[in-house]
Amino acid sequence: MFLAMEHPLGVQSDVDWSCVTGPQGPGGTVVAFTLGDGPVWRAWGSGAPGDEALDPDSAFYAGSIAKQVTAACVACLILDGHLTLSTPVRQVLPQLPTSTAPIEVEHLLTHTSGLPESNALDASVGFDGRSQLGNAERLAALSTVELEAPPGIVHRYSNYGYLLLAEVVQAVASEPFGQFAKHRVLVPAGMRSSGFIDVEHPQPVPGWSNGTAVEIGFTTVGDGGLITTVADLLRWNAWLPRSELASLMLAPRRVMGDGKHAHDAWGISIRTHHGHRIESHGGAFDGYLCSAVRFPDLGAVFVGMTNTDELGPTGFNDRMRCLVDSVLGDHLDRHQAPWTETHGRPVR
Repeated sequence: MFLAMEHPLGVQSDVDWSCVTGPQGPGGTVVAFTLGDGPVWRAWGSGAPGDEALDPDSAFYAGSIAKQVTAACVACLILDGHLTLSTPVRQVLPQLPTSTAPIEVEHLLTHTSGLPESNALDASVGFDGRSQLGNAERLAALSTVELEAPPGIVHRYSNYGYLLLAEVVQAVASEPFGQFAKHRVLVPAGMRSSGFIDVEHPQPVPGWSNGTAVEIGFTTVGDGGLITTVADLLRWNAWLPRSELASLMLAPRRVMGDGKHAHDAWGISIRTHHGHRIESHGGAFDGYLCSAVRFPDLGAVFVGMTNTDELGPTGFNDRMRCLVDSVLGDHLDRHQAPWTETHGRPVR
């Protein structure tokens, strides 16, 4: 049960909610955190255009937060014995161009596939928040692609890597990706108000981009495509570390040739924030922003979702960091670096 409370129990007596109050344009924001004694939440603005009140059960498009669930689906198939980390992706998806032959499942999960940057690929097929495309249309952009680096050499974020992982899951499971995700991951995690847009799914509040309403019409999934709520993301973050998937998804990150850790893998960035390990990811798409940060050693989870991109990903991330710092207070060692400065560093 979600309760609006002035002060969380067991932490700072004063929480600076002004950090995350909503922007001035249309749309709204919901933020929540848990730390020991249950969730605390606030909401600003509205679902617009009908001025619907927002709460932790309001559905939003979650952007790249979906990558965690995509990776969890892959983990299920690995634990089932139907895939391995070293399975060549083209062995499962023979329609891919021959240039992708060296790419293995692990390369896609760890953003080390060598695939080119996704914005140019998406632009080539006309994919944006107002398009009506599915996975097949976006994958057409890979027909003549050349790798920018051999797999396993460079750690570079790739939306297309997770688009391919969704196709791998669908091919191996012989059912629609969203259907597999529902019964193997979302329902076991207690995320009964969530779903992927390639199958029947909850209707999100409209997104707002530059003051214009954006309604999700595409059906592409894997790198995105998840409709979820703040309440469900808190459930996800409570369930995952205790699940059998954790041994894969939260394992130490691989060290690259330059000595840096591939911090972003399995849809989860593992870094530190003022001396504490964090397991996090964000999401950003036309009209929507999302952030989820877990502090495993403190038993704390912070989630924020908004249906306007007025703040931009950096601005929204900064507001969530401000809330985290206000809530955790003296639990943090301010002499150590914040999460914005710990990409690629080793984590205990």
